[in-house]
Amino acid sequence: MIAYSTIFRPMFWVVMGLIYALIIAGAPLWAEDLGFQMTWWKWVLATLWYALLSFSFAGGFTLLGEKEPAAWYKFMGFHLIITIILGVVLWFLF
Repeated sequence: MIAYSTIFRPMFWVVMGLIYALIIAGAPLWAEDLGFQMTWWKWVLATLWYALLSFSFAGGFTLLGEKEPAAWYKFMGFHLIITIILGVVLWFLF
């Protein structure tokens, strides 16, 4: 299968690393464009929220890849509801 080839698998992780690097590098500009007054504790909370979002998708799609659709629905539903609620709380803090 092409997804498990020795060429495309490392390329996937390189592209994912580049996307994360661009998101991290662009975060201060994005916050400035939106007019947020970011302090160190707001950056910490935003980083923790983004890590929770990333882990939610990584864990959920790992379960889906392991052919566990029932666990995937429960995991994604629970974690995305928590992530959305925390995102709304963060939006009001900023």
